[in-house]
Amino acid sequence: MNEDTQPIGPFGRALGAFGRGFAIAGGLVLTALTILSVGSIASRVVTGTPLPGDFELVEMGCGVAVFAFLPYCHLKRGNVIVDFFTHKAPSAVKRILDVTGGLIYLAIAVVLLWRMILGGLDKFASHESSMILAVPLWIAFVPIGLSLVLLIVSVAYATWRDFAALAGRRAP
Repeated sequence: MNEDTQPIGPFGRALGAFGRGFAIAGGLVLTALTILSVGSIASRVVTGTPLPGDFELVEMGCGVAVFAFLPYCHLKRGNVIVDFFTHKAPSAVKRILDVTGGLIYLAIAVVLLWRMILGGLDKFASHESSMILAVPLWIAFVPIGLSLVLLIVSVAYATWRDFAALAGRRAP
């Protein structure tokens, strides 16, 4: 594992553990959704009807799972990076681009969290629920919001490490 992708210090290790936990939880959600889908398909074959509300749960669960993967992916530098034009650039230029990209990603994550909070509060206030199972829609906003908080902290941490490396210091 590259030293760049290894969180360092007590805070970094705790952040990595939380990120890993969220990613595992996201994987468990996807596993449960896969089992639900297989069960619904089997029900359709055997009885002619799918499990009621299967698509509602898959829709909500996929959103929760995708956001749960983001913090760990960022900490491990697993995001897709197109370095066609910069692969031969000096490391200082790459670090400047990493810091700039990190700041942009941080701004995007903050806006996403802000909008998710407003959306979740709106769903809660309006008592909106899914059509078939009547699951309150705001419920999915809670784990997504928590994932976004962890993403914000993860992006800030990684950007801070990139900035420290640019300045010739090792981030604690």
